[in-house]
Amino acid sequence: MNLNIKATKTTLTPGMQQEIEDKLSVLEDFLRPEDKIHFEVEARASKDSTQEFRAEISIQPNGQFAEASGGDMYEAIDLLIPKIKQQRTREKDKKISLR
Repeated sequence: MNLNIKATKTTLTPGMQQEIEDKLSVLEDFLRPEDKIHFEVEARASKDSTQEFRAEISIQPNGQFAEASGGDMYEAIDLLIPKIKQQRTREKDKKISLR
């Protein structure tokens, strides 16, 4: 697994990086060693002058993509992981049923 983490308009702290890696460890069963994972966290100001965080993940070569937004970075990540896990599970089930 090749993991690339990018932070836009925010700082990527070691704690944030460790949290992302811990959350992605749930996906270990669904990933192959040659998969490239691009994970991005972005902080942006919303219309009511509060800060909103967006997390997105892209897994190549399969082209799977998911994104989620939340009030803080950890909430956005927590919302994102089930989305991508569902996509990976669906793909794995399809391959098994085709055999």
